[in-house]
Amino acid sequence: MTLTRRLRVSAPRTGTGGAVALIALAASTMLIQGDQSALAQAVHGIEHTFRLSDQVVGLIPLIMAACASIGAIPVGVLADRRRRTWVLAGVCALWAVGMGAGVAADTFALFIVARLATGAAEGTPPVAISLLSDYFPVRRRSEAMGVYQAGAIVGAFIGLLGGGVAVQIGGWQWAFWIWVPIGLAVAAFCLFVREPLRGHQDAQFEAMLGGRGSRGEPAVALSAPDASALASGGVLELPEPRRGPPPPESDVSLLEALRYLMRIPSMWFGTLSLAVSQLLLYGLSFWGVTYFERVHHLGPALAGALVTVLGAGSAIGILAGGFLSDRLLRHGHVNARVYVVAYGSIGATLVLAPAFASTNLWVSAPLIFVGGILLTLPIAPAEALCTDVVPHQLRGRGATVRQIVRTVSYAGPYLIGLASVAISSRADGQSTTVGLHWGVVAVCPLYALGGLIMLLALRSYPRDIAYVVQYARSSAAARGPDPDAVAGAAEPGPP
Repeated sequence: MTLTRRLRVSAPRTGTGGAVALIALAASTMLIQGDQSALAQAVHGIEHTFRLSDQVVGLIPLIMAACASIGAIPVGVLADRRRRTWVLAGVCALWAVGMGAGVAADTFALFIVARLATGAAEGTPPVAISLLSDYFPVRRRSEAMGVYQAGAIVGAFIGLLGGGVAVQIGGWQWAFWIWVPIGLAVAAFCLFVREPLRGHQDAQFEAMLGGRGSRGEPAVALSAPDASALASGGVLELPEPRRGPPPPESDVSLLEALRYLMRIPSMWFGTLSLAVSQLLLYGLSFWGVTYFERVHHLGPALAGALVTVLGAGSAIGILAGGFLSDRLLRHGHVNARVYVVAYGSIGATLVLAPAFASTNLWVSAPLIFVGGILLTLPIAPAEALCTDVVPHQLRGRGATVRQIVRTVSYAGPYLIGLASVAISSRADGQSTTVGLHWGVVAVCPLYALGGLIMLLALRSYPRDIAYVVQYARSSAAARGPDPDAVAGAAEPGPP
């Protein structure tokens, strides 16, 4: 017979002290997406200048993502040992230098070297997620993650609109040039952001769990990583936790941490779900402008403007996903994040496949807008889900491992390019227009596949959370009451 525990949690106080920090974190992901948007605007110019095919150019994002995964390893280590805001500033400055070096390259070999250096500087998520966890209260983790991820939408808007105009005026190189001063400005901004105390939210949250439990027993102090298990002002029922060894200490090697992380099934379901579904997301971010140029015969500026219709929907979706999943969580639905991710992913395929199959802009545009909402609806709850089930001392390394695994997502542009070449070769000389058109449509079902993978976490997710809660209880009991937590200041929240 399955035993359950009922956890009653009071709502923590919320302030606005984390607004500046959240802007800085969102700006770091804005740069990553800005680079992808710049590359999308420059596809035609790069192919013409260096005489490359769709298939070869489609490999560039994948190679850069591999470099970002490698770069995430030292960034994650530094995030555990040094001032994180300064680490973030230094990486953003290196990114800006790499962008400028790529534009100055006069051969494809030098261009690729600069691209690899820029990609290595895009391994910022481990340090950003570590900072975000210490800036914001547990009950709003998914919402804060949504605002952080929304920085990518801003980067897409700047890259597609500003980059499109810049390409028309000065050539494809200007899609990259406009990002150099922006990257330097973000780096300078990060230098002046407050560094939070590590575990600060843990202490504050424990101090707020006073009173009595649902049956009159003393309330148990729990630490911040128990995100999904802690519903603000509500009650959740958790199953008997899974059995497993206690988490290792924070100073273990990446390999030892990986051995422990391999025992958390719901984290891997969430990671694989994102990796598979985002093959489409990254494919569209790379080929979107070129798709509208070829299929609908638009210029770079107008094509970029039309892709922002997808971006406008994406901006709504990425914020709505975090808000919706946290709201359902606060109403006691422990699997809220699983359902939002799964149904959003399946819905995105059902809307975007006909949107890109149509050659009528009046049909495609509204479907693309709705599809954009569903496309990004799963991102924030999926990221929060993967963080929920990992003990706090492994959170940075967990983010690093997830980023390495999700490098496969950047194969999306290559898959579309490969499909484009294969279909074009059978299209009786109709060039790459037919190939790219149906290549995009062919990749759309991958998003639904990612949603189906997430549904596999329905049984393991509550048990993984329950295990983290059990560990938090035992560690809190061993540590005893923390007077600093009781005297802590108000928790910052997303603006």
